[in-house]
Amino acid sequence: MRVSVVIKSYNHARFISEAIQSILDQSFQVFEIVAIDDGSRDGTPDVIRQFSDKRINLLAFEKNRGISIAMNNAISRAKGEFIAILNSDDFALPHRLERQVSFLDAKPKIAGVFGLPKIVDENGKPTRSFFDFTAPFSSLPNLSRQSLLRHFFFHCNFLCAPTAMIRRSVYLRVGKYDPRLTNLQDFDMWVRICADHDIHIMRDELTAFRILANDRNMSAPRRDTSLRSQFEFAQILSRFRAMNPDFLREIFESDLLASGISWEGSHNRWLAELALTTGTPAHRLFALQTLYETAETDADFLRLRDLTGEIDLFGSQAEAIVRTLRQSRLWQYTAVLRYIRRWMLRTGVR
Repeated sequence: MRVSVVIKSYNHARFISEAIQSILDQSFQVFEIVAIDDGSRDGTPDVIRQFSDKRINLLAFEKNRGISIAMNNAISRAKGEFIAILNSDDFALPHRLERQVSFLDAKPKIAGVFGLPKIVDENGKPTRSFFDFTAPFSSLPNLSRQSLLRHFFFHCNFLCAPTAMIRRSVYLRVGKYDPRLTNLQDFDMWVRICADHDIHIMRDELTAFRILANDRNMSAPRRDTSLRSQFEFAQILSRFRAMNPDFLREIFESDLLASGISWEGSHNRWLAELALTTGTPAHRLFALQTLYETAETDADFLRLRDLTGEIDLFGSQAEAIVRTLRQSRLWQYTAVLRYIRRWMLRTGVR
């Protein structure tokens, strides 16, 4: 078997038929569809069962178990040389499989190939996305794994999972998706793959990525996804600590020189210091936790003491300000305080 198209579904009865049909209509036909339904309550598995093509292999969980467990189950059942990812609310564009298989056949040292998504709405019509998947192409000097990992460290993910085709042998070497992650499980996998393998990104649209109304996408900028993603990003940053220090110096040499951070001593220390230059909650959490876990010298202990007294990791100072403002009669009336209230709702401060 050449390709296993992995489709994980959850409450997408309206869209799953189009997703499957888009694979059945591909110009490349040596594939299987490994479908996993993660406890849908809207009859999604019944829609899948309406297809008679024997290449469709469906397993349906009785209850929702999470995206990573579903993905791991599907990959464990896959028999193809290549694993092509497709979400159940998206659909593949014509010739996607043919183009990606041809590329990987011609480039045996490339672990996987990605593309760009075509952004569509619930009716399949072109629309705007909440994320610009093309933005990094203008800022990255190249698409080497060093360049990609540097972008991942400072800015998070920009690869679109339902455009990915990965060698199954690479998945077997890298390991399973982390079931503790919900929003950034794909990003975690890309970091782990790029730590030891090269990938390629086609600057062509390969998959239609559907934007659902009312921010129903799992990656949409909702309060829960924003909060969860910051925590998960901090955990994924820890993957860099396991990379070869010499390889890390290749990635971050210019950043270390520009910031004046010394790369003498443990790479864990200068990774933490680099993270602090960005100022995001995820980077701060990673930095403090790394310095705490690796502190050995008096200088380490003093640096940790100073930073934990400066960085308001838990927003306690913001909460104190809000409590004071609440006692003011201006709370209900000034535009500035109304802005603060909207900020509170977005960030979860009460």
